[in-house]
Amino acid sequence: RRVHGEESKMHIINKKTSTCQEDTFTVTHFNVRERAELIRLILVCAGKQFHDKRVTSAEWAKMKPSVLGGKLPILTSSCFQQQGEVLTQSMAICRLLACKFNLYSTNEHEIFLIERALEQMRDILRKVVRIYRNKGLRPKIEQLFEEEEKGVQLVHTLLNMVKQDGVEGHSFVMSKKRVTMAELMFTHLCDTMRTLVPHVYDKVPELQVVYDNVLKRVPKVAEWIRNRPVTSI
Repeated sequence: RRVHGEESKMHIINKKTSTCQEDTFTVTHFNVRERAELIRLILVCAGKQFHDKRVTSAEWAKMKPSVLGGKLPILTSSCFQQQGEVLTQSMAICRLLACKFNLYSTNEHEIFLIERALEQMRDILRKVVRIYRNKGLRPKIEQLFEEEEKGVQLVHTLLNMVKQDGVEGHSFVMSKKRVTMAELMFTHLCDTMRTLVPHVYDKVPELQVVYDNVLKRVPKVAEWIRNRPVTSI
């Protein structure tokens, strides 16, 4: 397992036949999972080659003036010349990639199911990460997440979406054969909670069941998770 602190890695996996087949992508972010991880997971799931560039604060300070909005992560690729070579705003990047690599949907109801799940997961992530970033609150993070932020209740609501809309609890979009960006986001959410609020797994053991099922369907993603740099968030 690689340790954190490495500036960049080239993650190379077998490519699928598609447009941009000869293109490479560069995902630039700090040495954390956070908002860049779903971008990475989508590229891995799509079988695309990408440069996982992890920058220091000093390096980012030099880059920042040239980046629209002055925020990370960014995606660099000549594959999307219409949008500009340097793409910003993580969720916009994720949706663009998901649409291009068949990890989204063109069906209105499926789009609603995907977006509903994504928003629920983003709500949970915002709450737990907000507590984590306040160092004075970190010792009480599990208590605050459960009691003040109603985090466990939010997780139950998310899993109810899987049960209600999925097949055998496997999917957010009525299909155990398809994987969308929602299922990939679910793995990111689970990994973050496992690190920051592990007690949630005791209270909601179904999390692990759904997580394991998703990774069985996307072995490339499971491999990425096993071998990516180890970071706290």
